[in-house]
Amino acid sequence: MGETWTVTAPPPPRQGVASGPPTTEGPVADAAVLRPPAPDPDADSLTHALSHDLRAPLRAIEGYAQALVEDYGDRLPDQAREFVSRIRQARRTVEDRVDALLRLSRLGHGALHSDPTDLAPVVSRILEDLARTEPGRRVATRVADRIPVLGDPALLGIAIENLLTNAWKFTRRAACPLITVAVTRAGDDVVISVSDNGIGFDMRQAHRLGVPFQRLHAPGAFEGLGIGLASARRIVERHGGRLWAESVPGQGATFHLSLPAAPPD
Repeated sequence: MGETWTVTAPPPPRQGVASGPPTTEGPVADAAVLRPPAPDPDADSLTHALSHDLRAPLRAIEGYAQALVEDYGDRLPDQAREFVSRIRQARRTVEDRVDALLRLSRLGHGALHSDPTDLAPVVSRILEDLARTEPGRRVATRVADRIPVLGDPALLGIAIENLLTNAWKFTRRAACPLITVAVTRAGDDVVISVSDNGIGFDMRQAHRLGVPFQRLHAPGAFEGLGIGLASARRIVERHGGRLWAESVPGQGATFHLSLPAAPPD
């Protein structure tokens, strides 16, 4: 704890996005801005409508699957029982995704409470919580002394937690896992960089980052719905900032987010 690190890649402009496609040339791939899809004013309304309409058929699927087990369980062959189990698991997966879409939609609405806040204690608490989920695992962490930003503490906590959770998850196969949280000043912004020495990803696939339910690794290889980066991106953009990434496969990844800096004390 207590180390301040510097960002090696310059932040993109507050307005607009980086030009040109990401490349994989050089020892570190070019940073790729997590670009959202084109705005759709009806998208959130459609999300709420679909989520409401899907609840009833999802409940029906679960009800019929449960009835099969309760009424015919003794007569169902093992393979049929396995099929019922898969049906129920698929139903839970769909329901989880519907809930995730609703949460993502809500992040774009409501009042934004912008206050000067230091995210360093938030980062430390999140890392402590992650460590408690896997008490037998040792992960080295380095966190900047202070991370002074201007923004909504609750929302920014969600964004940071999503990035740290990914770093924790994707260092699981590292021999000596290390997560760093660095901060530097860039004009009127603070740039926070969350780095890990995990499995990384191919920058040619970076355009899929931040898109709900998109994964860059094999299905089932890591837990999660693929909604964390999309949520973080939406929160950062609500603050007028940007979220971008750089990585080399097998050498880890760094996610940078720019946010308005807190005024001097």
